[in-house]
Amino acid sequence: MKYYNIKFLWTKLRIPIYLLVGALFLGIIGYHFLFPAASFEKILFMTGITLSTVGYGDILNVESNSLAIYFTMALMVIGMGAVLYSISNMTAFIVEGNLRNIFVKEKMLRRARKMKNHYIICGAGKTGIHVIKEMQDTSQKFIVIESEPERVQAVKELVPDCIVLEGDATDDAIFELANLRFASGLIATLSNDKDNLYLCLSAKMSNPNVKIVARAYDMNIYEKFKKAGADYIVSPNFIGGMRMASEILRPHVVSFLDTMLRAHDRSIRMEESFICEKSSFVGKTFSEIGFFESTGVNVLAISQDRLEFNYNFSREYLIQGGEIIIYICNVSQRKKVENFLGNSDSKEYSI
Repeated sequence: MKYYNIKFLWTKLRIPIYLLVGALFLGIIGYHFLFPAASFEKILFMTGITLSTVGYGDILNVESNSLAIYFTMALMVIGMGAVLYSISNMTAFIVEGNLRNIFVKEKMLRRARKMKNHYIICGAGKTGIHVIKEMQDTSQKFIVIESEPERVQAVKELVPDCIVLEGDATDDAIFELANLRFASGLIATLSNDKDNLYLCLSAKMSNPNVKIVARAYDMNIYEKFKKAGADYIVSPNFIGGMRMASEILRPHVVSFLDTMLRAHDRSIRMEESFICEKSSFVGKTFSEIGFFESTGVNVLAISQDRLEFNYNFSREYLIQGGEIIIYICNVSQRKKVENFLGNSDSKEYSI
């Protein structure tokens, strides 16, 4: 993984630092041996002005000691070489932007370590970049993991404040940096099914509770993805075929969905909220709890298991625990729903 940190900084600068400290130490020891009666401050000062060739004066009276003269000349030659080498390396390190990258990436890693209830997007390719856009448009908390520098740069240009970890998403160590154990969900959009399959298995082992959505081109390995821990599997080929058929069979429905997902006001989305079993609203109607009056949102559908949906119901519908309500809203309305339901940190809002 390509990360600039304090260890990397030390690795790059330790030789110049060693040379500077060594030259300074050599001068101090040499002058102390030649002038044992001189104070440490004078010896240190003499060493400093000799290495820097400032030449303020012969404060130790070196001219009176022939051995000291030769030592000073040698110190100037050796010391100046060490100083010039060290300064040139440090200057190049700073000018090339490495020092800035260290602090920027350290700050990014600190932000990642503080993340909770966030989403991890593995892969920023042709599919992943659209996932990133959607996450950004709906103001979600997310971290991107991508190994290709060009794609990393593309994500930073698209979302300048985005946390992007440059590395291999199949490496377990990067999950620690992405704070997977506190994540709400993971989206696997790597370039091939084998990597996504391994990614699902590895992520589920690190956090058994994380929700995983995986991209799969080959639907023949659907069951393998399920066994590997993927909660939902998305096939671009299958969805593309369904979309093309829908354009012919139900064009107005497709236009409605496109308008909602691609409108100029990109904050309008379909959202869902989970009604927990112990909710105080269980057994009451939507009319009684004043859901619409408090949020301005109409519930479109209710589901128990993602397989069956109740679409046509009145406000007198009795709420049951474990149900999921589906509605259309913008960002501000979603916040109202979160506040009404008493859970503003989780994607699965609990009533």
